[in-house]
Amino acid sequence: ARDCCDASAVNPPTGALSGDFAPMSGSILVERRLRPWWVVALQAGLWAAALGWVVFAIPVLATWVISGQSTSEWVQMLRLSGLAWVVAHDVPVQVGQVTYSLLPWGFVAIPALLLMYVGRWAGRSTRVETVGRWLLVALSTALFYTLIVGAVSFYVRIDQARTSVKFSVAAAGLLSVLTLLWGVLRGSPRRDAIVAAIPAPFRMIIRSGVIGLVVLIIFSATVVIVSLIWHSDELASAWRALHPGPVGSAALALLLLSYFPVAMMWGLSYALGVGFWIGAGVTMTPYVRIPAPDYLPPFPLLAALPHGLGSWAWLLPLVGVFAGVMMGLPVGRGRYPYRGRIIYALLSCMVAAIAVFILMTMSRGALGTQRLADLGPDPARTAGVCFALLAVGALFSALIIGSSP
Repeated sequence: ARDCCDASAVNPPTGALSGDFAPMSGSILVERRLRPWWVVALQAGLWAAALGWVVFAIPVLATWVISGQSTSEWVQMLRLSGLAWVVAHDVPVQVGQVTYSLLPWGFVAIPALLLMYVGRWAGRSTRVETVGRWLLVALSTALFYTLIVGAVSFYVRIDQARTSVKFSVAAAGLLSVLTLLWGVLRGSPRRDAIVAAIPAPFRMIIRSGVIGLVVLIIFSATVVIVSLIWHSDELASAWRALHPGPVGSAALALLLLSYFPVAMMWGLSYALGVGFWIGAGVTMTPYVRIPAPDYLPPFPLLAALPHGLGSWAWLLPLVGVFAGVMMGLPVGRGRYPYRGRIIYALLSCMVAAIAVFILMTMSRGALGTQRLADLGPDPARTAGVCFALLAVGALFSALIIGSSP
């Protein structure tokens, strides 16, 4: 009898296989009820918002305590931290009559990482197993989170500083949808099956678009780093001119890192041949040698501004063609007919161009009035040129290098 196994131990209840039961202590099965998806979505949105607020509240409140301000102003400090949290979503802030929209969107990484973290938790908690369930959990969580950001933007105002509810909702909605789709998928116990359920051409288009975008971003980062090294003397002079001190140096270094993505997008627009505005209608392009104007603020990162490359400048746009060639390889290997290759290659280029348009929009704005009211690249022109260059390379590799249909 001891050699025989109990049927219930060998064949556990069906619920154990579907997630309604969880195995514990050998063959003992304990029922585990899954929480409703809307409860998990609401909790995830609240947690992401609360943790993001705390991240910005800690330095604000610490500075307030050290400065010895009156205890009657603690509500004002909480509002300031809430305002900083909303602005971290790359939301323009209006101070008096001046709008500051050229923001260090490197801080966007903080809410993005928190959203991906809670998204993974939501995917595990609801046991996302289908494409519909994945979209339902991710989009509902994004909706709750976006509503919270919009409410905070509406109620949190400090003196003359405020943010636009419209921009807050738009920025938080876009960020939360993208990050939560990724996070919930990563938390799903059946993410491979969900990915396999997505039509293969659609997956290939997204993958090719991401490949091209990554190539462009890597190149733009390299351009900025090389330019900073080349102008290291100007960078050091601008740093010393600010007299930051030990604590100020740490804060300035953090600000430089946060503005580095903005500099990358400026470098990408420059490399594609479109260039960028530096105020007062002045455009810096690789084809015209223009010195940096003297009305720019003494910010060390501005030392990387290029001053023309001569005849070598005409080779820079080739990076867009090269990125397109890399994008077209997955399309060519897909063994699609020639007409399908053309369509999929162009759609992949459109995905990358849309992403470039969004990134360029985030990297353009104002740092004041008059000459500093319009800085950065032209999103529409840069995305258009990017699409054209990518299309040349993608069509070439998809039709020529790819395998025969």
